[in-house]
Amino acid sequence: MFKLFSGSARIGLAMHRRLAILYVLSLVSLVRPALACKCISSLQPCNQTAASDVVFIGTVEFMEPMFLSRWNPSTQASMQSLNEAYVAARQNPSDATIEHLKNAYRQAFPDMPGDQQSRLQTARTASGVASLFYSGLGRGMHVRFKVKTLFKHEDDDDDASAKKTPQAAEHTIEVWTPFGDCGYDFRSGETYLVYANNDEGSANSLSTDICTRTRRLSEAGDDLAYLFFYKDQPASGRVEGFATTDELYRLTFDRLHDPQTTKSPVPGVVIELQSAHLTRFTETDRNGRFVFDGVPEGDYKLSAYAAGYPVDPNLVAGPQAFHVPPKSCSLQVLLLPKEHP
Repeated sequence: MFKLFSGSARIGLAMHRRLAILYVLSLVSLVRPALACKCISSLQPCNQTAASDVVFIGTVEFMEPMFLSRWNPSTQASMQSLNEAYVAARQNPSDATIEHLKNAYRQAFPDMPGDQQSRLQTARTASGVASLFYSGLGRGMHVRFKVKTLFKHEDDDDDASAKKTPQAAEHTIEVWTPFGDCGYDFRSGETYLVYANNDEGSANSLSTDICTRTRRLSEAGDDLAYLFFYKDQPASGRVEGFATTDELYRLTFDRLHDPQTTKSPVPGVVIELQSAHLTRFTETDRNGRFVFDGVPEGDYKLSAYAAGYPVDPNLVAGPQAFHVPPKSCSLQVLLLPKEHP
């Protein structure tokens, strides 16, 4: 079965996730091999925030073209009608069949922008109408959000990134996401945490996709913990890491991206974070992971104690010294003996 692709280099990706696309077989004049979207492992929340131009929580108010939304129940029938009109216009080109195809296109894309409407009006062939379909795919999905909380904007100064956020509550932000496997399937009325970047250096066009940490708000717990302190204490950083008995962890550990586990994790270990001015504690989870947010700049030591601390203070790793720069992502690994208490 054929797959439909736009001509855009950015959208040269598999379209098989879109059920609607499968019905446009007759609009395909050039078949290309299907390519799945390939993402590098997602960045840690603090690295993703640093790499993004805009970070916000917003509710979807508007999406276009809704015709190609995965969540639009009328997509299949509309695509079938459009496809039938295209076949008729190709087999028997006439003013009547071309006008019928245009009307089918208008019904499928009632929210098309003005420039697309003008191009459709002047199209004289079925191929001319098909080119509008391809260019529409190349533009991607246009989504408007009502902003609830703005954590970062590209115009913010390093020292004032959180100070401008309260005024964002009534603002809207418009974001593009590609069609195909890399596009994010936003849903009308849902609220999301969005990481977006200026598209090709344009400050007026933001984009996001599934390769960022963009996700529904209800699925963004770890990110929200970091972003709370990013907004409330802009100079603070995050210290996270793992307790493991894997002596070769340095060969596979990725400090830039977002590791959720490590080989030979040690759960239930008490982790102490200490500096000249503070002492904090937490326990490793079942993946051996621990996190401290809102950590001020300074010199710190990490220590691991066996379960039972402080009644039974058995030190099993550390103290491990390191420095926390402002607004940093510090990833630390504590190596425990294979037979720790």
